[in-house]
Amino acid sequence: PRARARARTNPRASSTSRRTRAIADANAEATAEDARELAAWLSYDKGVDASGLVFKEGARGEVEVALRGDVDAGARVLAVPQDCAVTSVDVDAHPIVSGLAKGRPELVGLALWLCAERIKGGASDWAPYVKTLAANPDAPLFWTEAEDFALLKGSPIVNDAVERSRSAREEYAAIVEVIKGDPTAFPAEAYEFFTEERFVDALATVCAKATWLPTASCYALVPLLDVITIAGSPVPGVSPPSAKDGIARCAADYDVDSACVVLSAVVKAPANSRVVQLDPLQRNNGELFLNTGRVDQKHPGDYLYMRTEIQPSDRLFSAKKQVLEGMGFTAENQYFPVYEDRMPTQLYSYLRFARVQDPGEMMAVSFEEDKIVSVMNEYEILQLLMGDCRELMSEYDTNEEDELNLLKLSDTMRVREIEAAKLRMSEKKLIGCTMTAVRKRLAPIRGIPTKQGMEDPNQDLLDIFNAIESIPNKPKEMMEDFKKWARGDYEDIPKGGGGCG
Repeated sequence: PRARARARTNPRASSTSRRTRAIADANAEATAEDARELAAWLSYDKGVDASGLVFKEGARGEVEVALRGDVDAGARVLAVPQDCAVTSVDVDAHPIVSGLAKGRPELVGLALWLCAERIKGGASDWAPYVKTLAANPDAPLFWTEAEDFALLKGSPIVNDAVERSRSAREEYAAIVEVIKGDPTAFPAEAYEFFTEERFVDALATVCAKATWLPTASCYALVPLLDVITIAGSPVPGVSPPSAKDGIARCAADYDVDSACVVLSAVVKAPANSRVVQLDPLQRNNGELFLNTGRVDQKHPGDYLYMRTEIQPSDRLFSAKKQVLEGMGFTAENQYFPVYEDRMPTQLYSYLRFARVQDPGEMMAVSFEEDKIVSVMNEYEILQLLMGDCRELMSEYDTNEEDELNLLKLSDTMRVREIEAAKLRMSEKKLIGCTMTAVRKRLAPIRGIPTKQGMEDPNQDLLDIFNAIESIPNKPKEMMEDFKKWARGDYEDIPKGGGGCG
């Protein structure tokens, strides 16, 4: 699903800084009252039971969802029938946008659907739901100014943010060309509502709100579910944190038997715990920030990607490429996720394989276990990793102390500045933890591998100090040699070969 999510979110979004407020209702932040009205509509008109949830106003005025009572792990918190959710099926059946959405990515189709339903206002069959669908105006999809992108200087996602800002205009322009190219199928007067600002806003909303349903393999806009905050998922294979911190972590998916999108508690949680939805796509903070404009400072499974490859100049390049591709890797631009408290064994294995120069050692590299090929090879890959980490860290203009001091002034900062600072801090923390892990692996290697054996990494300095320390003894050594010569001690020492005898 993660790979698919990347492909799906490629229709990136951008918006001008002069976003018009002609669609103020669509851009207004959803309130707790809006969420309550939506719950009532779903209950009376659709038979949805949302009595287990409480909707209240958060510290920043946002909607905060809490549990009404205690729940056990695995218990259903919310179930929304599939006919109450919006998917590509609804887009294909829409009389206004189905033709425009044909052949376009899933998220673009949902954005077109939202544009058409928003313009209907209260006449829309989905009006109570559409009212709660609002984008974060500080999300990177709305950035166009250089000063905004400068907030991400050094971050691995900065180029993605710029690309998203540019490509939505291209997507919008392409759709407009379709409308103009076939006035019979798309009468101009019927599509006057379709402006760049509205499309970008809808796309930003969909990118932030749409839920990926693994079982159904599709995105869906699910009422009530999308007012719940998305939280970072734990490292694959690791249990999520308990609810002792007051947070009830839940997971959403499509249930075939009940034909509902079900939100279930992942851990046991008491009443009044704040409900969050674990990200089904297991995105890191950078990807969450690109889509929602928010950073999860408690992300238990945050990670960065480390890029590695086989050098084309490697004399074993062809053989290595063939082996790697047979194992599902690539010889160029291979990425591995690096977490705060662990590094993938396959990253080390790939690096060891990339640096071996003896064909016989190629088969000694294991991708199943953490097995050293040779001390020299291990020292080399660890130094390369350390160099990559230093290079990543040097890209930032600020250090961790600068970020902490900056966040102390959060009352006077824009939301995008605050969240960007949080993102930079989380990324630097991951890089720092990776450097610490590499240092620990380097520690047992008590020297620099050379052809003559292990050499102390400070051998040059030791030689200098030994020479300096020996200087005071030189006069004494010279006097001892003079006395030995005066006594004739050297006369009995054979002079070696030579002579004419």
